[in-house]
Amino acid sequence: MKTVAIRDLKNNPSNMTKYLQNNETVFITKHSKPIGVTIPLNDDTLSLGLKKAVAIEQYKNGLISLGKMAEFLEISKKEARSLVNTLGIDWLDYSKEELEDEVKTIKKYAKK
Repeated sequence: MKTVAIRDLKNNPSNMTKYLQNNETVFITKHSKPIGVTIPLNDDTLSLGLKKAVAIEQYKNGLISLGKMAEFLEISKKEARSLVNTLGIDWLDYSKEELEDEVKTIKKYAKK
C-alpha cells in the first residue's frame, strides 16, 4: 500500500492516478498522520461493499429514495429499511403531525 502526503497530492496529482490505475490502495497523510484512503474502482472493490457504501451515502443525502437504494443493491425494501435502521439512519421522514394523521387514518379504517 502506498502513502502520499496531501502536499504531494496537491503538487502532483498524477501520482495518485498512476497508483489507482495500477490497482493500488493509497493512504493520504497530513503531517505523517493518515487522513484518508483511496481505493481503485474495479469490479472487486465494487462487489466488496463500495457499492453499498455509495448507495447508503446517496440515500442519506436525499439523492435517491429508499426504493431506489434497494433496487440498486438488489435487496428488498424491507432489507433496505433494516440496513438503514442498523446504521441509525432515519427512513421514516414524516413530521410529527403527518405521522399523527397517518395513525388516525389507520385507526379509523381498523375499526371498520
